[in-house]
Amino acid sequence: MKASLQWMNEYVPVDMNRPAQELADELTQAGIPVEDVIAMDNGIKKIYTGKIVEITKHPDADKLQVCQVECLTEEGEPVTKQIVTAATNVAVGQIVPVAYHKSRLADGTEIKKGKLRGVVSEGMFCSVAEFGISSDLVLPEEAQGIYIFPENTPIGLDVKDVLGLNDTVYEFELTANRADCFSMVGLSREFGIMTNQKALFPVIMVNENGESIEGKASVSIEADDLCTRFTARVVTDVKVEPSPLWMQNRLRNSGIRPINNVVDVTNYVMLELGQPMHAYDYDHVKGHQLVARRAKNGEVLVTLDGSERELNDSMLIIADAERPVGVAGIMGGFDSEVTNETTTVLFEAAVFNGPSIRRTAKALGMRSEASGRFERGVNHKYTAYAIDRAAQLLQQICPSCKVDVGVIDVYKNPVEQHTVTFTAEQINDYLGTNIEKDEMVRILTALEFVVTEDGDKLSALVPTWRGDVTVMPDIAEEVARIYNYDNIKPTIPVAVLSSGGMTPKKALTKEVTHALAKLGMTQIITFSFMHKDGLTNMMLPEGDSRYTAIPILNPISEEFPYMRTTLVPAVIEAAKRNIAQQNKDLWLFETANVYEPKALPLTEVPHERPMACGILMGKANQAGWNQAERTTDFYDVKGIVDALLAELGVTSYEINRGTEPYFHPGVSAQYVVDGKMIAQYGELHPQVSKNFDLPGKVYMFEIDLEAVLSLTIPAFRYTSFSKFPGTSRDLAIVAPVSVSSGEILSIIKEHGGEYLESASIFDVYEGEHIEAGHRSLAYNLQFRSMEGTLNDEDIDGNIQAIIDALAEINCRLR
Repeated sequence: MKASLQWMNEYVPVDMNRPAQELADELTQAGIPVEDVIAMDNGIKKIYTGKIVEITKHPDADKLQVCQVECLTEEGEPVTKQIVTAATNVAVGQIVPVAYHKSRLADGTEIKKGKLRGVVSEGMFCSVAEFGISSDLVLPEEAQGIYIFPENTPIGLDVKDVLGLNDTVYEFELTANRADCFSMVGLSREFGIMTNQKALFPVIMVNENGESIEGKASVSIEADDLCTRFTARVVTDVKVEPSPLWMQNRLRNSGIRPINNVVDVTNYVMLELGQPMHAYDYDHVKGHQLVARRAKNGEVLVTLDGSERELNDSMLIIADAERPVGVAGIMGGFDSEVTNETTTVLFEAAVFNGPSIRRTAKALGMRSEASGRFERGVNHKYTAYAIDRAAQLLQQICPSCKVDVGVIDVYKNPVEQHTVTFTAEQINDYLGTNIEKDEMVRILTALEFVVTEDGDKLSALVPTWRGDVTVMPDIAEEVARIYNYDNIKPTIPVAVLSSGGMTPKKALTKEVTHALAKLGMTQIITFSFMHKDGLTNMMLPEGDSRYTAIPILNPISEEFPYMRTTLVPAVIEAAKRNIAQQNKDLWLFETANVYEPKALPLTEVPHERPMACGILMGKANQAGWNQAERTTDFYDVKGIVDALLAELGVTSYEINRGTEPYFHPGVSAQYVVDGKMIAQYGELHPQVSKNFDLPGKVYMFEIDLEAVLSLTIPAFRYTSFSKFPGTSRDLAIVAPVSVSSGEILSIIKEHGGEYLESASIFDVYEGEHIEAGHRSLAYNLQFRSMEGTLNDEDIDGNIQAIIDALAEINCRLR
């Protein structure tokens, strides 16, 4: 948004002698950021208007002409200057810009009196380029050759005054919520507050001197959700011609190219009031009716820029009785545009849905000043003002036109103003200030909020143009920015703070991740999604709870339609991808959550259970000069799990046979604490390996970190070691195959007595000399006392107690 200070001076007196940057800084500090301060004169000087009174051919050059120009001296005395020019668009009687001796152009060139092919030239004629005006801001015919002023322009005027170049323009970088500041009237409120003045707005009065609009035109709204207000006026006996220079100058300084008086009026009103408008050639609007409706799929409209636009039913258009005549809020149609032949104009001003306008503009690849304002939101109240203001201005610059009596205004659901209630204490607590209540009321009243008091409670009726103010913090922002942020002392927010840290779940997951990495494994991270085919390949039976998975509404692919309930398939798939790259020696693990819904469809947040899962396959080490190559085996995965649990302080657990169907039934185990399974590991079932196309033997583990977290792990304690030697006994036990080693170890520990330090299995034998259905298990028992050296009598009783207890489960010494 660009704002001319000369134009602003009409609403709020602006001290033009004050450094422009000072006010710009104040506005920026108040939340109306000025991106650039532009001096429009571009450094030009000594260029004045003059009238060509005679033109003769150059005596020595076919392409040059010698012009006699009636001018004024810098002291105001009449003088005739001779200018030699190559311009082809000059004629006697024209008012043109004349650069005098020692004048300066926008590019810094200094013009001096001289001779051209022997003929004296006392200066030069200028084009718009010499003033620094972009060719985009003038009509194509004005961009070529010498610039021609209107015929009634006085001579001897400084072109900076005539073309509005003695102006300063602020270019604002406004935030989207300040839609009210995308207009001169809106900005004038801010200027007034910054300079402690009251902004005065134009008085809008229309002389309705035409016929009644009744029956001449109609407007209607079919898409109520995309258009909330639609107004129109008819103006007859219009003479389409260039706008007066003052209007052209204001438009150019605001970055808009003047077109003609009708189009310029709509753009002027948009800049002044923030309400975009459009003007139609009344005679080219079929049925003289306008309808705000959705486009039909495949409908085509040629817009004002000459481009053919294909529309669809998501777009809002303005249509007449037969066809679209404009893309609502963005650009009008070519067939109904105002031309030099137009005599009757149909003005339209409406309120359109911002998001809809933005989507349509993006889809069609066309943005405009109008669409930018609609996207941010326009003031419903100003729509009626805008349609009247356009009629008033056209009457002012085209006295021959007549405004028909009446306005068509379709406004089904008027927007009501809302109130925000707060207290001064709330505002001060929010800002960390001690601003007096009266000062808050003064600031809000200056911003045109209507403030009422009820004891300590304040209520602010929000102006219609401030749709961004809805709650107390918005009011606090208004108070703070006008009070001036520099007047607010920095304070530390008062809050009850606690030291940060990880949750126990996060801390455990991190500890497990580091521990597994130290054990030589490589961490992987996979998607939190899965396909149920992976569960089938794991040979999980129907009805297993892991099949109850959360479906994803918008899965990233058909391969991942569910939230995972186990890490196993994802870890296996990661191993397969590595094998495909000839990376076959793998020790991989992942620590992540699985998702367990309490019911489907979801009615509450699912349970997220932290798990650790690993896969081991291929070689355990590379061959070296002092060690042989070894293949990963069951004891590698067991060692990983044992070492991890020891790192976590979990040492007292029962070892049971594995029961998961995806593990080999004879080469798997699970660890149980207080009846709760915390870990399971073993060789992958051969059929599961086949289902997943895995080569060789594969070992996996899965640890329930939530179960580990629930354990009561005793604090680490240091104990002194015994200075006395220990003694050991070996027991070879013949036991039925149905009796596990874990059961035997439990009996040994239970009856081993106070001196038993450790017990471990060191041999398993089945075969000759062992009866069928039995096996020999050999255990080493270590005994030690803190009080002295043990002798046989000290431990014989415990050994016999162990043998007697084992006999009860059909076990005997070998």
